Amino acid sequence: MNKIKFLIIYFFLICNVFAAEIEIILDKPGEGKKIINHSWVQIEYTGSFVDGKVFDTNVGKDRPLVVQIGMKEVIPGFEMGIVGANKGTVRKIKIPAELAYGATGAGNIIPPNSDLIFEFKIIDVLDPNYNLITSDELKKLLEKNAVVLDIRTEDQWIKTGVIKESFQETAFDKNGKFNVYLMDRVRALAGAESQNIEIIFVSHDGETASILGNAFAEDLGFKNVYVLDGGIKAWISEEKALVSFLK
Repeated sequence: MNKIKFLIIYFFLICNVFAAEIEIILDKPGEGKKIINHSWVQIEYTGSFVDGKVFDTNVGKDRPLVVQIGMKEVIPGFEMGIVGANKGTVRKIKIPAELAYGATGAGNIIPPNSDLIFEFKIIDVLDPNYNLITSDELKKLLEKNAVVLDIRTEDQWIKTGVIKESFQETAFDKNGKFNVYLMDRVRALAGAESQNIEIIFVSHDGETASILGNAFAEDLGFKNVYVLDGGIKAWISEEKALVSFLK
């Protein structure tokens, strides 16, 4: 799939808001690395119906399930149950049908409108291919001439101001439409060695920036990609300096 098309589709997917919630029946926290958006996670799991009948498991098999968080590789309720866990976490969750396979079910295995139970253990957590950084780390990278790209909308730049020496290029407009010229802007800023530059994405709260960070690192081959953790909200909360946006 075309990478730009993938970004557009993925942005609409992550904007879905689910009214239903999962129920955490058992939660034994781990002590290892915490799972964040786009972490790679190895999971040992068992899926069953509410009557206890098992429909799927990889326990005792050679390889654990491997998923990348935020990429919709598993049903929504399962991913919701994984997020925020650590390496070593053991959880048992109940997933309502609307966060599982809904009214259609899944072939001959999952009947329509089935609530599901998943018990799982986080075997390992691997970092995303981009680097999540703090405001102080961003300042240090900026001193080394890293490219800071603020991907919010113009209204947001005007309202809050922008980080000094950052560049502004909206990634998604108010209607969720992707800016197809974003890559051209990045290449123009970076020059011939664009894939080797240090580039930092800044969004409102870090979520949209993490989507772009993952795409640039995972799909487009950029080697030094950073995302400001918490976005401009975190920068403001730490009382870091901003300057007025000038068109």
